[in-house]
Amino acid sequence: MRPRLSLFASVVAIVLVAACSEATNGVGMISQRLGQAVRNAGNQEVALASLTSFGWDRFYAFKPGVTREEVCRFIHAGRNACGRVIRIERAGQDQTFLVFALEDRVTHVELHALSNGEFDFPFPETGQPRDHAVFKVRRTASGAGETFLLEPR
Repeated sequence: MRPRLSLFASVVAIVLVAACSEATNGVGMISQRLGQAVRNAGNQEVALASLTSFGWDRFYAFKPGVTREEVCRFIHAGRNACGRVIRIERAGQDQTFLVFALEDRVTHVELHALSNGEFDFPFPETGQPRDHAVFKVRRTASGAGETFLLEPR
């Protein structure tokens, strides 16, 4: 894992069992809401906080195809605790995990479909702060359909 992730991981130092998780049965609700927002042609920006109902002060999106073990190492979760929350062995090449944290604990983990928006920027090692989680939506068309790139405002 890249060294720049270690500071965020050590800050998170969490109790995963208490975290809200949608990383068990496919794409999560935040990913679905994000997809609806980016597909609305009238939306030039999306505020991630408006799509969530739980507390968080920063979040992180992993690279596509990330494994459960990589996410568990990043959030300093033991194999048993992490396995109860994240039941998917590996995200698909068109998926990733989103991890939300509040102070020193993870509050939400879910599977995110890149078709619902790709975060197109390098994440800070401490995660993307909530107050900087408003994203410009850049739409690109290709033979495979429309892609939605999300860049911090």
